[in-house]
Amino acid sequence: MHGVGCFSSTSDQHICGASLLISEYAVTAAYCLEDVMDNISILSILAGTNVLNNTSITTIQQISIINVTIHPNYDSSTIINDIAILKFSPLTISSNSKLAFICLPKQDEDLFQTNTDLIAIGWGYLFEYIYIISNTLRQVTVQAFSSTSFDCQRTGILNSSTQFCAGTITGGKDTCQGDSDGPLIAFVDNRWILAGITSSGKGCARNGYPGIYTHVSYFISFINSNVNFLMTETTMVPVTETITIPMRQTTTVSLATSTIEYNNNQSSITGNMINKSIMIVILCFSFLACFLFSYWE
Repeated sequence: MHGVGCFSSTSDQHICGASLLISEYAVTAAYCLEDVMDNISILSILAGTNVLNNTSITTIQQISIINVTIHPNYDSSTIINDIAILKFSPLTISSNSKLAFICLPKQDEDLFQTNTDLIAIGWGYLFEYIYIISNTLRQVTVQAFSSTSFDCQRTGILNSSTQFCAGTITGGKDTCQGDSDGPLIAFVDNRWILAGITSSGKGCARNGYPGIYTHVSYFISFINSNVNFLMTETTMVPVTETITIPMRQTTTVSLATSTIEYNNNQSSITGNMINKSIMIVILCFSFLACFLFSYWE
């Protein structure tokens, strides 16, 4: 899976992530882009790599963003309807491009019951209070929470149709600042589905405070009305054979976690990861307009 991120021309700091839908469209969170809508010419995407500072990778593609469509009912004060569509010149998609498309759920499809395993991917902070992003794309397995649960409610979920919670009961695993706008994926019917978009939360990996994610299936009509699926590739990339990846202990947030570096071939939930990247990085070329967009308290 590939995501998108944003960098400052002076500090090369990653800002946002996004998920590749087809060769010229990606989906991300609205709050990442709301403050640069008047100057989208400073934005581009970086695709074809899981490592942020290695520009020597031959599969890297960097392309300017042509248009950004933020959901018309996005509310910046509540982070409701936190979704946006990026359009850019078509990426080259081939067997060597290291890129693939994420599958979308059906409209209002409930992909996850309570305690269903989901995978979050991003280049976010490794610790809550140490503001350093991961140079390498990482993943963490979390579980879906009931929207009516005490933990989900106190984290701040406001609309169970457009948002949902995911984390772990005991804390210690979570997305964090810098993971914003990246994908939360579910393995359904032998393929990876975009279940959520990293949106907001209280701290990182705190016990009793799961993260809040945009509920993608609620927004399928919005996505379909702003993405021209007929003008690009329609063939899904097949799931590859299972490759077992040993877990490596590391810390990705303020508490110890069990996460691993993302290498496009994970079998961490129930099956396989397509051996391509579906995540891309948004780049900013003006240091005046590029800063970390986050809604973590």
